[in-house]
Amino acid sequence: MKEYCTQNNGDCSTCSLVSYNKDCHNNPIHGGKREGAGRPSTGRKKHLFYITDEENTLLKEYLKQLRSVEKWQI
Repeated sequence: MKEYCTQNNGDCSTCSLVSYNKDCHNNPIHGGKREGAGRPSTGRKKHLFYITDEENTLLKEYLKQLRSVEKWQI
């Protein structure tokens, strides 16, 4: 029971707003964001740019080398 509940003697489960998943102050009853929920960020972002197929091959090789060095230095 919420201290600010004004309907049905404070019994939020019998309130008509429950069918809309809201309490007396229009706050969601269930769900929402939670602290620490979800996958941790890797810090990587998606970047789009135009390159040739040859540049793509070279870039992938360089990225493999870069990521393998990072693993050992951490």
